[in-house]
Amino acid sequence: MQTLAMHGALQYLPMLQQATQAVATAACGRLGPKLLSTSPNSSISTSSNTLLSVAQPAEAPQTLRVTVNGHPVELPKGSSLYDAVTQIGAYVPVLCKHPRLPNTPGACRVCMVDVDGRMKPACCTPAYDGAVINTDTDEVRHVITGTLALLRANHPEDCMSCDVNGKCEFQDLINRYQVPKWPKLREVSDDYIEHTSHTTLYDQSSPAIKLDLEKCIKCSRCVTTCEEVQGMNVLGMFNRGRDRHIGFVHESDLELSKCIECGQCVSVCPVGALSENTSWREVLSLLQSKRKIMVAQTAPAVRVAIGEEVGLPPGAIETHQMVAGLRQLGFDYVFDTDFAADLTIMEEGTELLHRLKLAWGLEKTDGPVPPLPMFTSCCPAWVSLVETDYPELIPNLSSCKSPQQMLGANVKAVWAERLGYKPEDVCLVSIMPCTAKKHEAKRPEMGRGGYRDVDYVLTTRELGRLFRFNKINMAALPKEQYDNPMGTGSGAGVLFGNTGGVMEAAVRTVYEVATGQEMPSLNLDAVRGLKGVKEANLSLPGLDKSVKVAVCSGIKNARHLVEEVRNGRADYDFVEVMSCPGGCIGGGGQPKTKGPDVLARRMQAVYNIDRDMRLRKSHENPQIKEVYAQVYGEPNSHKSHELLHTHYNDRSKQTELGYSDSLKEDAPVP
Repeated sequence: MQTLAMHGALQYLPMLQQATQAVATAACGRLGPKLLSTSPNSSISTSSNTLLSVAQPAEAPQTLRVTVNGHPVELPKGSSLYDAVTQIGAYVPVLCKHPRLPNTPGACRVCMVDVDGRMKPACCTPAYDGAVINTDTDEVRHVITGTLALLRANHPEDCMSCDVNGKCEFQDLINRYQVPKWPKLREVSDDYIEHTSHTTLYDQSSPAIKLDLEKCIKCSRCVTTCEEVQGMNVLGMFNRGRDRHIGFVHESDLELSKCIECGQCVSVCPVGALSENTSWREVLSLLQSKRKIMVAQTAPAVRVAIGEEVGLPPGAIETHQMVAGLRQLGFDYVFDTDFAADLTIMEEGTELLHRLKLAWGLEKTDGPVPPLPMFTSCCPAWVSLVETDYPELIPNLSSCKSPQQMLGANVKAVWAERLGYKPEDVCLVSIMPCTAKKHEAKRPEMGRGGYRDVDYVLTTRELGRLFRFNKINMAALPKEQYDNPMGTGSGAGVLFGNTGGVMEAAVRTVYEVATGQEMPSLNLDAVRGLKGVKEANLSLPGLDKSVKVAVCSGIKNARHLVEEVRNGRADYDFVEVMSCPGGCIGGGGQPKTKGPDVLARRMQAVYNIDRDMRLRKSHENPQIKEVYAQVYGEPNSHKSHELLHTHYNDRSKQTELGYSDSLKEDAPVP
């Protein structure tokens, strides 16, 4: 049978040779100019009459004129062939290029185009004046199909059970180009096992993210994201040639590495090599068994992104259709995490005012004075970074739990008791835009009495998967409301979905509580937008004081800001940090929509929700007033600290860079 399979593959041997030659030629084409260049002021040319001659370069045009599939195209100097092709709307397949990455790895070689009779990768080849580009010749299709066939030959055929089935970029290309099935490398290579025996193919040591190297197509998107977008440098490429693969520093386990599980690598992976450690099947089984009271909570950022999972454009607001869909799945109660975001503002705002008044000498304490700046603690990936890399900043973190965990504590310790349920009889499922939330829910301090406050965390993508699996057309459902008493949130709570949202929500309450006056404008424009780091000064009339605040999104920006604070070059009172660019709207568990304006559209949708709400301040939420009157008494009370606050641990010595076999998995969990 193996001989027959090999014989059948021989008909594609010319395709294989041509694809390999095209990739090698393209690589030489990229290296050649670099090897021959000397300086920006001179150029080296060769001719039949002279071996080397130095010539003064002609002034390069600022606009390039090229031809793409017969269409004249003008584009600015420095553009790539891909830019030229996409300017007229022509199609070029890509696997390593991504609109939110600062550069293109140029590793996959599926974006081949014909440029003046030569095969070139469109994504990383500069366009030049007069170039004639063709994307649809028989030779181009032949080379692309051959490259994809090589990738398929080293890829498992388990699409039907894969979590990204139907949302896989590689699967789409295989289908589009009708790529032939060649014998698998492991079936025809005698030394395949020897070459892969030293590499652990599966890593499921983390509750948030899992790695399956068998599915990796070595596009390097994840490495680029980890290094250049997030500045974590946890992921890297190891070895060369057929042994080349991604892995964590020193090839350690994910859970033992410095990874903070932000999930940005997962959000750009075109296949299922990196994915969230899914729980949707377990949740589906519980929903269908009817053994427990099933409760769902939905985060602010989910409502402006879940529509993308069912074919709607980015920024579509599907809040109440999502609630209806959750009820059709079988959830008995659906609560709004916006309620808990308002609760967070009450606790965090009070904590901030206490720290400020101590610093200003307006209050006194018998214990140690908590330091400034106070950092937000809503983002679990940011908290992990502090615990592992900056443990000296642990006292600066707000002691408040995140909204997810506050609502969890409220459901299990307050709501369940009032309805006569035992905490263990209630299953709380969080729908979050974040992969790190999965790990946060499993922290030992996030529960009591042998039960966890949050039982399962599903990403936005997993909820979309549940809707599709159960044939629920969410977008067509009639609108339904959240359940009370945790179903009302303010516009301030919704803002938690955006970078700067926690700061803006906190300022709305702190300003009024501290001054007794309403803010001149509820919109704090200085901290809005997608800029990585933003600053603002808040004057408090009547106190003759001002509060300097900062907002940053993206861990790379957070690291820079922390270093500025540590070195005394920046002085803040209150700092909001979100690990993902754009905040939760760009979380690692959000839909993998690739448009360059996706974050901007989601962000504007969040602002629109806040703008259109009559209730826009956390302290004016009637359900918040009720829960304080009936349960907590006042913010930062003893009962509040028991259920709504937490502590952090120095984990800087618990993460290892060495190799560990003890936690590695030899095969994926079925």
